[in-house]
Amino acid sequence: MRRLRYSLVALLGVALASAAGYAQGPPAAQVTPVVERETVAAGTTARLALQIALPDGYHVQSNAPRDPALIATTLTIDAPAGVAVDEVVFPRAVDVRLAGSDQPLAVFEREFAVG
Repeated sequence: MRRLRYSLVALLGVALASAAGYAQGPPAAQVTPVVERETVAAGTTARLALQIALPDGYHVQSNAPRDPALIATTLTIDAPAGVAVDEVVFPRAVDVRLAGSDQPLAVFEREFAVG
């Protein structure tokens, strides 16, 4: 019984340590808007992009991962009335090979832009 109690205490300690790390949340990406011009007249078209910088050592799945079980990177825009989004353009993905995987992952690495 004593061994079980110590095992449960140790397990609880590991769980709390993991939860403490999780409570801080994942590292944040830096997102910087890049605009074609500062003002846009009604009836005209403007382009903008989001320049994204991930922390060192991180990547995100591309918008079209090869494995359907992986979660694709998406951009959802809640445009104000009178503004239409014609197209969202993602960069070309980079292939990253993982040991034991048959095919490489299609990812976006350190810095990329979504237009």
